Amino acid sequence: MDILLNKNKMKEEIEKILEERPLLLDGAMGTMLQGQGLKSGDCPEKWNIINPQIVKKIHYDYINAGSDIVLTNTFGANRIKLNNYNIGADVSSINESAVRISREAITKSNHSHRKVYLAGSIGPTGKILEPYGELSFQKAYENYKEQVLILAEEGIDLVILETFYDLEEIKSALKAVKENTDLMVIASMTFDKNLKTIYGITPEKAAMTLEKEGADGIGANCGTGPDIMYEVLKLMKKVSTHYLLAEPNAGIPELVDGKIFYPASPKKMADYAKKFKDLGIDMIGGCCGTTPLHVKAMFDKMNAISM
Repeated sequence: MDILLNKNKMKEEIEKILEERPLLLDGAMGTMLQGQGLKSGDCPEKWNIINPQIVKKIHYDYINAGSDIVLTNTFGANRIKLNNYNIGADVSSINESAVRISREAITKSNHSHRKVYLAGSIGPTGKILEPYGELSFQKAYENYKEQVLILAEEGIDLVILETFYDLEEIKSALKAVKENTDLMVIASMTFDKNLKTIYGITPEKAAMTLEKEGADGIGANCGTGPDIMYEVLKLMKKVSTHYLLAEPNAGIPELVDGKIFYPASPKKMADYAKKFKDLGIDMIGGCCGTTPLHVKAMFDKMNAISM
């Protein structure tokens, strides 16, 4: 009961800040790790165990760039996804390490003038749910229940479900969070240039469905750059009564000299941070290709707006 009361208090604390201003999230983790040597096909979340100092430094740099919320390196740290790397048995240690690393970065950083919140990142399994695939809704639910209970026990402040395409799968994750914790939960899906998920879900349907299922906020992340995502959030804004989140990629990735390049500059991401704020978006950050330099530019722009 005490844990629930504490989480209720944390939720109220975040809501109070959101009444006054939007919160700035961090940027990419995966592409930042790739810049540090993570190879294609490797498990990013395993770096919580084998390279914790690198993960911590990335969190640290985002916090010092101005992030109000940092996300744990646990996007793919559910048992089903970890089984792809034959490390499903390490689900507890990987998630526990992620929270500890993030907390250490928050403690170490220079943010005494503001509070930094820790969001547990939860992403899809990579499996297809019934009736088109073999994964049942109940098995997906149990999978997410396991992960969120570990994260909650370790002391995260809120949950962000991100980069989901399938409405049924994100509903299973949302149900797991709502039924097993009292944490604030934001449910975010990924839309393409046609303003739909690859399953054909529109922003309006996603917003209305997830709010009905109990999400505290809804939003979009990954998949596109800030220009297309702005159009997605405009559609969500028309039907939503809850908090809204936007985490675009730093543009659509391009292949330059054999390397992946994200073309959106810090200035462009900052300009869209202003546009998202003016639209009434409550949580603004970046996804793939977004670096601490982008986040610092976004912070400066958003701070200038509020003055």
